[in-house]
Amino acid sequence: MLNRLTAADRSIVSPIPGTTRDAVDELVERDGHKFRFIDTAGIRRKGKTSLMAEKLSVVMARKHLEDADIALLVIDATEGVSQIDATIAGYAHESGRSVIIIVNKWDLILKGGNQASNQSKAARMRESKRPGDQEAYEYHLRDALKFLSYAPVLFISASIGKGTENIFSVLEQVAAERRKRITTSEMNRFLKYVDFERATVPMKSRVRIYYMTQASVSPPVFVIFTDKKVKLHFSYERFLENQIRKAFGFVGTPIWIKTRASE
Repeated sequence: MLNRLTAADRSIVSPIPGTTRDAVDELVERDGHKFRFIDTAGIRRKGKTSLMAEKLSVVMARKHLEDADIALLVIDATEGVSQIDATIAGYAHESGRSVIIIVNKWDLILKGGNQASNQSKAARMRESKRPGDQEAYEYHLRDALKFLSYAPVLFISASIGKGTENIFSVLEQVAAERRKRITTSEMNRFLKYVDFERATVPMKSRVRIYYMTQASVSPPVFVIFTDKKVKLHFSYERFLENQIRKAFGFVGTPIWIKTRASE
């Protein structure tokens, strides 16, 4: 995929995960915008390498996430979402990186599969759906990565260049959403129309929200001022986040919500 994005043979190409031993850093200029890509060391599946090597690849991938604004989470379409994929996705989400999910090798799914594991996870993900049904595949993918519900999904075939041209436009969109700032007046107008009675939160965990402001961007952080000095209940936080996304977008980026008790 990096070779397609950079139009150069920067990475060793192999269908075997773990071929790339070191991260590859590349700067690309396109339509007046500069993109810096960091291709992490290949991460092998369990059973394909020693436990120590597997741990090291995950540690290095996590380290390079710290240098990124946006993580392109590449899923092998023929394999589905592995435990390691979910782990790395969790690191990206928890560290406040924006995320775009890239489903690669989609051409093999369209062909009905090739070798080895194609008939296992990929077949189960399609279930009774016709081969190549992106909607069915995405449904199962999102079920495996529920915490990345905000991340856009792209289906590509890097080996033949299919769909890779869409990555740049989505990168620009997500980068803009990551830096988006909502004024305090807008946020408080928004709060007036939120029906908090719809939130499935126990009565003892409910709080009264006086006002709300955006404290920072990249990722967007919102601070709400309440009548109690308590941590916002998970269901309350999720409800509020969903309402913020519905009103303002923030496609591809996690939203952090912090609580402060009003004086």
